[in-house]
Amino acid sequence: MRVKPTLICDFDGTVADSIAMILELINQLAPRYGYRTISPELFEQVRDLPLPKACQAVKFPLHKLGQAIAVVLHEYRKMIPDLEPCPDVVPMLEKLKGQGISLGLISSNHTENLLAWLEHNQIGCFDWVEGTSGILRKHRSIRARIRAHNLDRERVVYLGDEVRDIKAARRNRLKIVSVSWGLHSKSNLLKHNPDRVVNEPHELMEIIPELIS
Repeated sequence: MRVKPTLICDFDGTVADSIAMILELINQLAPRYGYRTISPELFEQVRDLPLPKACQAVKFPLHKLGQAIAVVLHEYRKMIPDLEPCPDVVPMLEKLKGQGISLGLISSNHTENLLAWLEHNQIGCFDWVEGTSGILRKHRSIRARIRAHNLDRERVVYLGDEVRDIKAARRNRLKIVSVSWGLHSKSNLLKHNPDRVVNEPHELMEIIPELIS
């Protein structure tokens, strides 16, 4: 029996419109750590920079980075129920599911927070939801899900908004579709050679079935 095709989705910036909230939390911490607040204009300048260079641009002390990330994640996870879905993404995912494509959701957030968000927004299209063990271990979580669900890598596509999503997919020998409405810009995503980059959610209806047929 042929294994069902699967679309694995990143959460932050891909399915959930979280970038603005995360920036708000980062700016709230600016007086505490003594770095520049990030205006929309500054965000456009630093969004594609490697983390050390982004920290340098906003005058953030690198030796305090681990502590600051922990604080931001702690506060952010409490605010997840207030996030809005990215515009028009969920209806497209529901249509793909209606075409027989299985849907998974992966995030560095806790699984219970993801489930609460899905319930709050009345989103029921995902077949499984996985909170990972950390923001740097996504490739391991993807690998674990592939094994747990006995997925055929040739029939799996990963959907994400960051360069690290491209790298995580490639480490697992998966096709990757990048979205331009999240953290990283389209030009930066293209430099890392995803299989496709989409600018609008409706493009998924043609691209995803094509890649996993």
